[in-house]
Amino acid sequence: MKRRLMSFLLVSVIASILIYCCGMGRLAKERYERIEQVSAPMAGIEQLAVNTSYGDIKIKGADTNDCNVSAKITAQSPKSDEAKSLAEQTKITLEPQGKILFVKAQKPAMPKNSSIGISYTITVPKNIGLECKCSYGNIKLSNTIGNITANTSYGDIIVETVSGKLQFNTSYGKVDCKQITTSDFSANSSFGDVFARFSPDCPPDLKAKITTSYGDIYADVALNFAGDVFIDTGFGKIKTDLAIVVKGELSKFHLAGTIGRNGKGLLELKTSFGSVKIE
Repeated sequence: MKRRLMSFLLVSVIASILIYCCGMGRLAKERYERIEQVSAPMAGIEQLAVNTSYGDIKIKGADTNDCNVSAKITAQSPKSDEAKSLAEQTKITLEPQGKILFVKAQKPAMPKNSSIGISYTITVPKNIGLECKCSYGNIKLSNTIGNITANTSYGDIIVETVSGKLQFNTSYGKVDCKQITTSDFSANSSFGDVFARFSPDCPPDLKAKITTSYGDIYADVALNFAGDVFIDTGFGKIKTDLAIVVKGELSKFHLAGTIGRNGKGLLELKTSFGSVKIE
């Protein structure tokens, strides 16, 4: 079983690398990079939306009234002048639509065996919601107060000191959260670990759902949490530093119980191939 699993994982990783290389035009010989900076006022804006196919997204909340974007544009092509032209023709714009500010990239027509990747470093007001999406790249978010949705296919999601409803999804990567304050949390990874470290300011009725297929789960919940706990692992261990009153039959790979009394919180932790630890 383990040999089959390792073979499957190896094939998946190799396929991912090939897809990435082809998509980014890594077979092209010439590469050109440039930085473009744009900004826009955030008055009346409640959410920032960012989308990139190849590249990272990094967003930090600060004491500012504007959205400040630094975009690293990377173009690759068989010819050096063609790569430079592609990068210079790519323009970044900030377009408000209602209460949402969209970060958009206007790209030229793409010649054969060429590609354009864009990585964003963004500063926004602290009280702002975020919607982030990329295909090949990492997402790193910090110091914001507002609902967040972050999705990447091949990359990690790193989050620190944020508040709001939080939803994180990655296929090939880890989810690593520190000092998060929320009453509604969900995180999923197909091939990666999930770390959820909740701040002491989380409400007792926190509802958190964490799943991964091939990875470990680590959840550090606030001491005031009270509610139901459901843990499942196909091939792994279950460890807890908290007092859990077990319901039903005790199993090596399954645990159902409660923490505290008369609580309305909920912890659902599930991994197919990995261990689960609660603190």
